[in-house]
Amino acid sequence: EIRDSVQKALADRDIEPLLTPNAKRLQDGTKAVARQLTNDIIPNIAQTVQSRRTSSVIPSPQDLSKLSSRVLNALQSQAKRAVEEVQQDLADPSRIAQKVSELPTELAKEARNVFSEMPEGLEGPPYTVVENRGDYEVRDYSGYAVASTNMNPTFGEPYETDLSGAGTAFNTLAAYLFGANQDSKPMEMTTPVTTTSLGEMRFYLKQTQQEQQQGDIPMPLTDDSIYAKGSVQILELPPARLAVRKFTGFVTDGEISRQKQVLLQALELDGVYEMDVPHGAKVPHVIFQYNPPYTVPIVRRNEIAVPIRVLPTTDEPAAESLERQWSDTGDEIDGAAADAGPSDQ
Repeated sequence: EIRDSVQKALADRDIEPLLTPNAKRLQDGTKAVARQLTNDIIPNIAQTVQSRRTSSVIPSPQDLSKLSSRVLNALQSQAKRAVEEVQQDLADPSRIAQKVSELPTELAKEARNVFSEMPEGLEGPPYTVVENRGDYEVRDYSGYAVASTNMNPTFGEPYETDLSGAGTAFNTLAAYLFGANQDSKPMEMTTPVTTTSLGEMRFYLKQTQQEQQQGDIPMPLTDDSIYAKGSVQILELPPARLAVRKFTGFVTDGEISRQKQVLLQALELDGVYEMDVPHGAKVPHVIFQYNPPYTVPIVRRNEIAVPIRVLPTTDEPAAESLERQWSDTGDEIDGAAADAGPSDQ
């Protein structure tokens, strides 16, 4: 039987039926990365190079001075924490032995993360899988706290990926998380990094049950010493039901658009859920990115999610329902025309 399968695969020039699930996942990841490079990344690089040839953007002296000040303050803050760590180690030499013993484990974990779909040792927001429908998964998320910052210079408008803005946003949130807050309290790194269709970047804030009850979340700095004043906001996200679709490789605008289209089409064809947004409003989305930047692209785990709710059930026959909707629409139009009064024309 195995020989027949191999011969058929060779004759058809299609080895996919012979692949193990893991090999199939790697093949799909390779195809995704090739598509993203060809359709999105290389054309974007070419466009960026061309635009830089025709324009020159020079930062103002004020901006350079502010940036230098923030970098210096960040380095000073890191140096201060490093000195405090050394002082604690000297006061308790057992800490040094413990760190040395843990080093091989940490290095091995980071090495595994290079080839892992999910990074080890990082926690994410709690959720329950309601069902898996093949093209997407339905999840119920509990409410949770995040640190948020804005990547979009025109907040409220659709956001297009900007590596510079994303890098600044990540560094801002990382600085807050690692101790640049009013309590000088370092917190654990978490996953995923979330970006929204309006240009927000969010870090999940892991809390113990006691911290949740006490609302014990360090507040962001109130000055411009390390990041811009007001650039970090603490938000409490409400519980939500999301339709989530996984994809691999790079998160490009083109890939986001393709994956969102597939997700929305699958939801429409299934006919079980509808968008949990006001009628006529554009469907927002969030992107979850789980991996550190050194993870091999073909195994990275990314997800796109949209808010959904169960479609209301009705026993009314489809034809009668459609007739009623047309009747209601006609009444609304007639009423609107009556309210509008005579034309000014």
